[in-house]
Amino acid sequence: MHQVRHVHIVSRVAGLLLGCFFVAAAGTLDALAEFAVLRPVKDATLIEDPAGALGNGSGPAFFAGRTSSTSGSIRRAVLAFDVAAAVPRGSTVTRVLLRLNLSSTNAGPVPVQLHRLLADWGEGPSASSGGGGAPSAQGDSTWIHRYYDNVFWTRPGGDFDPFPRALTLVDQPGPYSWGSTPEMAEDVQAWLDHPEASYGWLLAGDESGPTTVKRFDSREHPEEGSRPMLEIDYVPPCSPDPAGPGYWQRQCASQAEPGFSEWVLPCADRVLADLGMAGIDACDAVLANPPRSCPDRAARKLSVLVLNVCAGRLQTTCPAAPEHGDCVSASIGELLEEISGLIMAGDCRTASGCATIPD
Repeated sequence: MHQVRHVHIVSRVAGLLLGCFFVAAAGTLDALAEFAVLRPVKDATLIEDPAGALGNGSGPAFFAGRTSSTSGSIRRAVLAFDVAAAVPRGSTVTRVLLRLNLSSTNAGPVPVQLHRLLADWGEGPSASSGGGGAPSAQGDSTWIHRYYDNVFWTRPGGDFDPFPRALTLVDQPGPYSWGSTPEMAEDVQAWLDHPEASYGWLLAGDESGPTTVKRFDSREHPEEGSRPMLEIDYVPPCSPDPAGPGYWQRQCASQAEPGFSEWVLPCADRVLADLGMAGIDACDAVLANPPRSCPDRAARKLSVLVLNVCAGRLQTTCPAAPEHGDCVSASIGELLEEISGLIMAGDCRTASGCATIPD
């Protein structure tokens, strides 16, 4: 069996499947999406200093906002992720969520914004657990340097798009998240398509007055659960290798293949329920051999498609080849909805004649 993938459906229903969150969308089953969880490959704090003499590239925390100092008080965090190492090239990013843990603050609720960085930067060896920073070291990003001490930002404080990609009100210590927003998904999609320009985000706090700074745990924090985390939902590119009813009859009869009972069947149950077909059991449908009635044939057709998708053998982005059957859907994702709708409407003849997977 193919490697079983972590999948969840972008759908009408919000729920939880084997630790994977189902995401509510606007009324249609858009895709069976996979997900990835990433840690940053680098993060740092830009500490306001006109000479770029202070940095914090390898400390256990990064900072955003303003300290109580009368000068040099602004702090901005930067962090980047290697999306292309975790998400298959050609995938479509559908949802993005950034999670950070706030470990310390002297301020009340303040807005903290996420901005897209426009240039590359370095995470050097300078380290400080406090917002004052440490002497800049070779390769650090600083207030004026992208790479200390001879590669500079176009403007002090970092080169970033001034339009925020997301905003969260941050108050007392605890977990916070940014997203998902269309702008964040757009950024991550761009980093997947063009990894050479995967510069990451800048985190800017309230810089309008003193003592607004927020301390977030960085990727160097000793507790792994406190480190930054990026969650990505994506629809993988089409790479079809579907199996017919005979294969799934053997799997349902033996359930011997690794992952079949643990992942594929629970996924199939959830997808069928979300399609309004909770009364169909995928294995019961394929084991009805030969299927005697028109509704049985339609249920087997749908179940075979769902099992292939849940096992990673077929992606909802794949063409449905409607010219070979009675359905009109252009993609497998649309076909799942079309067959379900036909079954609910009592048109089992058309539903069972959708010949994407041969009987």
